[in-house]
Amino acid sequence: MKEDKRINRINLHLNNKELELFKNKAKNYNQMAAMIRDAVAQFNDKGTVKRIESLNKLADLITEFNHEISKQGINLNQITKRANELIYKGELGKEYYEEIILPHVSDLKKMMNNIKKQQSDIFKRLLEI
Repeated sequence: MKEDKRINRINLHLNNKELELFKNKAKNYNQMAAMIRDAVAQFNDKGTVKRIESLNKLADLITEFNHEISKQGINLNQITKRANELIYKGELGKEYYEEIILPHVSDLKKMMNNIKKQQSDIFKRLLEI
């Protein structure tokens, strides 16, 4: 007997809704059995777990990103307020800009680049799975 000959049978009980779902999924196949065999062959439990882990990491990253952006927004508001106060007093100079404003802007830029890299890494892992 040939190895690839299909001699084994599986009985599957479906309700009407499930049967319609199977029929709709099988429209591009010659037989529903071919669709089921293909679906089982493509199913990869480890891949699904990795995708879920990556999605959870992405959700955590986005939450962390939102918290950090909120904190940095508060810092920038305080800096802006102080800068406005100093402008009205005529005391805002190059030194303030270089020592206060520029370092915060630089830190924000680094943080944004780091978050973008982390998100990119997670998206790449999702595509590899």
